Amino acid sequence: MANENKEIDIQEWSVEARHDTVPHSTSVLSLAIFHLRTLWLFTISEHQTIVYPWTAFGIFGALSGWALTTNQSPDFWAIIARLPSALLWMWWHILVFTVANQRLPNSVLEDTVNKAWRPLPSGRITGVQARRLLLGIVPATFLLTYVLGAGDFSLMSLLLTWLYNDLEGADENYVIRNLINSLGLVCWSAGTTMVACGKDQHQLNAMGYYWLKIEAAIVFTTLQVQDLRDQKGDQARGRRTAPIALGDVVTRWTIAIPVLFWSLFCPFLWGLGIYGFIVPAVLGGSLSLRVLRWRSVEADQLTWNLWGLWIGSLFILPLCRNPSVLNQLIWRSRSAM
Repeated sequence: MANENKEIDIQEWSVEARHDTVPHSTSVLSLAIFHLRTLWLFTISEHQTIVYPWTAFGIFGALSGWALTTNQSPDFWAIIARLPSALLWMWWHILVFTVANQRLPNSVLEDTVNKAWRPLPSGRITGVQARRLLLGIVPATFLLTYVLGAGDFSLMSLLLTWLYNDLEGADENYVIRNLINSLGLVCWSAGTTMVACGKDQHQLNAMGYYWLKIEAAIVFTTLQVQDLRDQKGDQARGRRTAPIALGDVVTRWTIAIPVLFWSLFCPFLWGLGIYGFIVPAVLGGSLSLRVLRWRSVEADQLTWNLWGLWIGSLFILPLCRNPSVLNQLIWRSRSAM
């Protein structure tokens, strides 16, 4: 009964707060800007660490040609021209996930502690409006994938979003939380790669699917870094994340050690020379040092951002293994001079 009252209070507070945040102007342009900003605020926390790195995964994967896909001779400019499409595909799925997540009463409670500027705790939108928004953008996802492709990975992403949020798969056990996250991110990696390759033009090859398994393992063993900054909010909602279940110190070691391992294993997997180890090793070493040494909420936010940069450095390794598309681009540029 106490939890029910808490949820009702949150919803009532959100409705009341909204009266001060809706623009007083009724012009179409003002309302359009207001609502577009609301959508942006749903996803902005995930741009540096999810949207950009996972879009990069797709672009780098498509450019790597035979290293990950069935495309033996990728066209650099054709793939780069699909960057907006891959970015839109990725951002749209993050939008679906974040609206589904942030609309829940417990999420509003958590965000009032950790991220009070988000649309629901700040009063820009109510829980009912967020639910109606979700009713619109989920069906629109099928239209998006019909145009851009990767519908099978999109469908799996929607299923995992439901398991994570509505069935509270992320709340009770940090292992299940990381498992769902890793599977969801793999769906997004595969989806952005297929969009970057061109709808129905090429597929992932055997190594491509193996690389997705490696990616899933990387995410599964390190993604608890995102929970270090949110411990107060997670405690408020009763979520059993790794820092709460294992303790802050132990969790930091469970991040630092796998980060160092993957920073060395992945360049080795791709058979790269010593230069291929430099960037992942430097970023991985810096990430491991930060997570152990600096422990404030602000520091943990920067560490989380660094995690996104570090994992992005791993995503470019297949292109380092097969840089033929870049070599051809350089050769053509020199020939034109």
